Amino acid sequence: MIKADNLSLSLGGRAVLKDISFTLEDTDNLIILGRSGSGKTVLIKTLMGLNVPDSGSVTVDGRDVYAERNLSNAELKHEFAMVFQNAALLDSFTVFQNVTLPLFERGEKDYARALDLATRSLAIVGLEDTLDKFPSELSGGMRKRVGIARALVYEPRYIIFDEPVSGLDPITAKEVLFYITQIIRSAQATTITITHDIRNLVEIGNMVLFLEAGSCLYYGPVAELYSHKDSFIQEFLGATH
Repeated sequence: MIKADNLSLSLGGRAVLKDISFTLEDTDNLIILGRSGSGKTVLIKTLMGLNVPDSGSVTVDGRDVYAERNLSNAELKHEFAMVFQNAALLDSFTVFQNVTLPLFERGEKDYARALDLATRSLAIVGLEDTLDKFPSELSGGMRKRVGIARALVYEPRYIIFDEPVSGLDPITAKEVLFYITQIIRSAQATTITITHDIRNLVEIGNMVLFLEAGSCLYYGPVAELYSHKDSFIQEFLGATH
């Protein structure tokens, strides 16, 4: 469970997060929705222990991220995995090397175990036969799926998808969404998806946190977002249909 309580943060003298509060239960999957520059990525970094807030608190699985000084960044980061918008693969590494990089960074020394975990993670996204390929040999959608496998490999509690279908054609986007929904249905991890795209919301989460200029305009079920009376939310929903 992740709980943010009256979270506020300023960067460069500008208020970026303003009194954000929400509770994400283990059984929920969250969509952080809003325009570019609304504070979505800053909020994620603050939840992960990377931005010290001016006020408020963040609790991850019952531990206060900023009050417990013995909770190291490395320990907290182990709970989270990030799937970046551009997949962020290393071109000179094979798929196997890219997927297992988080394992070896965390001190894994057993090659056979790493191979098994990589193969299983790649199988979840339908790419178990790509271990020896390089990113240049893969399509954009396949690279994105390798990024998902890398996030799965060390079995994190939370997986963050950053604009998961941005820049993908409709067919490839549908493919990537299929594998994300498989992860959600299997409850392998609690997912948090950052997006400004309202298509497919019900497939990738059941709860929405809507940010605008660092403020939370709505937190609640996806289905109730569409009937929310806030004029900006309705304008946003109408403009992005």
